[in-house]
Amino acid sequence: MARTASGVDLVDLTVPDDGEEAEPRIARLRGAVCALAPRADQEEFSGRAADTLPVADRDPFRTPYAVVHDGTAVGFGVLDVQGYLDEIADEPGRAVLLRGFYIGAGWQRRGFGGAAIRALPEAALKLAPWAEVLLLTVNVRNEGAVRAYLAGGFVDEGRRYFGGDAGPQHVLRLELASY
Repeated sequence: MARTASGVDLVDLTVPDDGEEAEPRIARLRGAVCALAPRADQEEFSGRAADTLPVADRDPFRTPYAVVHDGTAVGFGVLDVQGYLDEIADEPGRAVLLRGFYIGAGWQRRGFGGAAIRALPEAALKLAPWAEVLLLTVNVRNEGAVRAYLAGGFVDEGRRYFGGDAGPQHVLRLELASY
């Protein structure tokens, strides 16, 4: 669990793959993130946890996270150590991909997105201690998200990804060496 100074935690939502049920807190958070949705104008870019969490559960390379403030889920995202990294990374084996990240519509504009972005490097390195870079793709039309990621330390080196369902995307990177 990564914690920022602002009181936001990134809580791993992975369930045991041995047939055991998730611990009660994780089960509660999983239900809560599935009830969250981004704003309607953002959904085409991130999707909803109700759809992306089951996909992450079936993929051993993806780790779903809840963004939690004071015990309440306020957002969701997935860290992926495979995905389409071979299409966007110079060295895919040294990268982690952030995907499906959003803060619930009712929780936006309270600093939780920025706090979660600042907590991502620690979570990425905990998941993949060998990683050197955290990458994400963000739709070129999603200007607010681009600004938030850049403010959080991600860099746009001018690369584009054209494999997304909603059109061209910026490829943003955050070096993990300093974390």
